[in-house]
Amino acid sequence: MRTQCFWSTLSHTHLVQRAAIANCSTRNPSRNLSRNSTWVTVWVTEALFDTPSFVQGAQRSSPFVNPIQTSVFELLKIGIGPSSSHTVGPMLACRNFAKRLAKQNLLGELSTVLVELRGSLALTGIGHGTNKACVLGLHGVTPAEVDPATIESFLMDVKERGELLVGFKSDFKEIVFSEEEDVLLVAEELPLHPNALICRALSNDFTCLLEVRYYSTGGGFILSEEEMLASGHSASAGRPFPIPFRSMAELLSICDEKQVDIATVVRANEEAQRSPEEVRVGLAELWAVMESCIQRGLEPSKTDDLLPGPLQIRRRAPRLYATAMQEQRHEGEELKPQQPVMDELRWLNCYALAVMEENACMGRLVTAPTNGAAGVVPAVLAYYMRHLRPTQPESEKNDPATFLLTAATIGVLAKEHACISGAAGGCQAEVGTATAMAAAGLMAVLNGTPQQVAAAATSALEHSLGMTCDPVLGLVQAPCIERNSMGATKAVNAVALVRSGASQSLLDLDGVLRVMKETGSAMDKRYRETALGGLAADYERKTW
Repeated sequence: MRTQCFWSTLSHTHLVQRAAIANCSTRNPSRNLSRNSTWVTVWVTEALFDTPSFVQGAQRSSPFVNPIQTSVFELLKIGIGPSSSHTVGPMLACRNFAKRLAKQNLLGELSTVLVELRGSLALTGIGHGTNKACVLGLHGVTPAEVDPATIESFLMDVKERGELLVGFKSDFKEIVFSEEEDVLLVAEELPLHPNALICRALSNDFTCLLEVRYYSTGGGFILSEEEMLASGHSASAGRPFPIPFRSMAELLSICDEKQVDIATVVRANEEAQRSPEEVRVGLAELWAVMESCIQRGLEPSKTDDLLPGPLQIRRRAPRLYATAMQEQRHEGEELKPQQPVMDELRWLNCYALAVMEENACMGRLVTAPTNGAAGVVPAVLAYYMRHLRPTQPESEKNDPATFLLTAATIGVLAKEHACISGAAGGCQAEVGTATAMAAAGLMAVLNGTPQQVAAAATSALEHSLGMTCDPVLGLVQAPCIERNSMGATKAVNAVALVRSGASQSLLDLDGVLRVMKETGSAMDKRYRETALGGLAADYERKTW
């Protein structure tokens, strides 16, 4: 009996807009006459903290042009682990390719499908489950729809039978297929992005029916080569946002003018794309999936279970949570020497590790803004909902929607003005962005002003700059799992610093995003999700 992948009716469109680059000004000389009537050059600084043009390697930026166009529901997507760029993106690309075959009536002539993984997708793809994702995508499955419990049995059935149903909706063609032979790994990068794949459809006489090059640009966003060459602008079915803004500075001005918070502005924009009820239900579903992922990751039955892969890493979240609950029951008693550090850390560690350990097992979660950084936002939101919100006066309590709308705004700004891909910008683009998102969300639900929200995000991101992406053996486990717990604690500390008035960031968020993009561009590719440098390389030297 053939095994099928079962899925729900939930679906999301995955549109992407090319990142605009950060605003800066130039320095212009003017001439002033000194007292002895000799001409001297005086430099007039039009904008503080801009990168001087004389700094070697500095990348001059141009003003923001296009308004933000990415929806909250495009950034925060329900899917499966372990990676948004290496699992979710390739699955969507292969599904898109199967859809093209069906729409162009090519399935009847189809004999063979080849998927060539390039660059980072080849170097770390096996550890990220990219090969599995491609098979699922060709079968017409989306990350939001697939039931993780059916994946392995489905893949085993394909392997044993040597056949795969390729297509979209009700239009399928069964072809001879072998994952080992038809999903190819080529380390050489394509020129437009480190995460690339080429899908080819061949007829019986090996004529190429269709070839499409896709790029997985981070966070589960995909672009065809045509879209990349057209500056990454893909057609959006949605209407323009009624309250357009191009930067955090413009968003803060809007909030000041209208006397509203960031979440109110973003909600109004989302309600221009879908009904208020759809927005409400969609945000509630995102939080429900996050909460469910945390709960699954904390199940006592999973204590010390081994995570997939050769690293032999064991789950830690269930044991840490059991210890934290026991300590909570004994609060008020004399502190014991072995009692861990402050209350925030023990809970944040439990929640972040729970999500990332589920992610490592190809579990169901929310990409926020990527899977490799998916533990930070739910950990901080769960900490607020479970530990901080109950202590707030009733009139000051906020719901998860306020947190998510605010956090997603930071992620969207990072996506459009910098990047959220570890392969393109290092882990600063993933966990760094997630840390800034969580800090902004927490500040919002603690009733901070829009300026405080921006300051918390800025502080969190500023102190995440330069983080490399060097996954050991290409797995989203080490250092990724613990790095999410570190990001969660950093987010809370950023909020604490801003609330106390102790934060002293010298740049605004727009400026720090520009620096993050510049830093990622200058980073050696060995430290951008290739597993060829850093911790990954040292581990291999030590092991082999």
